[in-house]
Amino acid sequence: MSTEDHRPGVVVVGGGHAGLQVAETLRTEGYQGSVTVVVDDPHPPYQRPPLSKDYLGGKDAAPLPLRGPRFAEENRIRLRTGVTATGIDRQRRTVRLDTDEEVPYAHLVLATGATNRRLTCPGAELDGVHGLRTLADAQRLGAALVPARRIVVIGAGFIGLEFAAVARARGLEVTVLEFAPRPMGRAVSPVTGDWFARAHLASGIDLRLGEGIERCDGTGRVEAVVSTTGERYPADLVVVGIGVVANTALAEQAGLEVDNGIVVDASLRTSDPAVLAVGD
Repeated sequence: MSTEDHRPGVVVVGGGHAGLQVAETLRTEGYQGSVTVVVDDPHPPYQRPPLSKDYLGGKDAAPLPLRGPRFAEENRIRLRTGVTATGIDRQRRTVRLDTDEEVPYAHLVLATGATNRRLTCPGAELDGVHGLRTLADAQRLGAALVPARRIVVIGAGFIGLEFAAVARARGLEVTVLEFAPRPMGRAVSPVTGDWFARAHLASGIDLRLGEGIERCDGTGRVEAVVSTTGERYPADLVVVGIGVVANTALAEQAGLEVDNGIVVDASLRTSDPAVLAVGD
C-alpha cells in the first residue's frame, strides 16, 4: 500500500456542489496547503438536477459541469475522479482509497451526499426498474426510453414529475403513483403542489395521489405495477423517485457520531475536530 508523498493538507471526499465549494473557498480565502477532492463518479463533477429533464429531454448533449475545465489546475486542486474512499484511519489521519492508496490529511471534509432510497417491495429487482441520480443512471434510462411505451413513475417529487414530463413529451403513456395526498408535499406549499398536479394532469399524465406501490410484476423484466389500491398498471419501464438517504457508511466505519446523517456542530465539525461534514 502506497502513501501520498505530499504533506498532509485538506482532503474532501465528495465532488458535488458542497465538496467543490469547500475546495474553491479554501483557495479564495488564501489556504496554501494541498487540497485533494476524491470523487467516486468517473466524470468530472457535474450538475445533477438537469439530468431528470434537460439531459433526458435532449436539450443538453452532455451534463453541465459544476466548474470550468481548468478549475482544478488553476486552483491547485488535485481532483481524483473515479476513485472511492473506502475507509478513514483517524489515529493516523489517512483516507484509504479503492486504488490501494492512503491519502494523509490535516483536515478531512466529508461531502458524501446521499443515495437514492431503494424500492423494497416485491419485484423491485426486476429489469426495467430504474433510479435516477448519476449520469450513468441517466444514460441507462435514456436508452430504456427508446423502446418504452408505458411508464410508471413511483413518487411525485421533483425527479419523478420532471421525468414524467419528459416521457409524456415523447408521447408515452405515463402514470405517476404518489402515496401522499399532493405532489412535492415536503418541498413546496399546498398551493404550489396543487398547481403542479393540475399542470401534469392537463398534459395527459395519469397522476394518482394517495396511492402507493404494492409490488412490481413480471418474469425477469417488469411488466406491471400493482398499487396499494389493488389496481394493476401495465408498464415496460418503472422509474423510482422516493427520496434519498444520507451516505453515512464512511463516517460510521470511522466511529463518528451519526444520527440520520453525520452529526456536526455549528462550525460543521463532527465528533472528531479534524473531520468536518457538509452537504445533504
